[in-house]
Amino acid sequence: MKSERDIVLVAEEGASLSSGSLRLYALPFGCVDLYNYDPLNKRAAVGIMVAKEHRRKGFALEMLRQLQTLTTTNYQLHTLYADIAASNTASIALFQKAGYQECGRFKEWLNVDGQYIDSIRMQLIL
Repeated sequence: MKSERDIVLVAEEGASLSSGSLRLYALPFGCVDLYNYDPLNKRAAVGIMVAKEHRRKGFALEMLRQLQTLTTTNYQLHTLYADIAASNTASIALFQKAGYQECGRFKEWLNVDGQYIDSIRMQLIL
């Protein structure tokens, strides 16, 4: 089982959110992305990828928690959000555990295997 010291989020040398996006690695577990950065409104979208062998062990939740601290402390962001396929119940549950709340739904927003499905927007106000 993971402990907090198992995960350290690190950006590549010279990488900066000011470019509009930033990938933070938590090797060997996975990475989180900040993208669609809006400096005026102090918000960014979040994407997360976890290596298959590390899923369902608490690493993704810890990565999201560390991301919250980092974005508040280093970037003074006000809001983080994620757009998730309505069929991705595991990801929705993960973001809910991390404190995100559903704030909208885009009807038939994503084309998955030729079928349009809804996308759910999850938001965390820091």
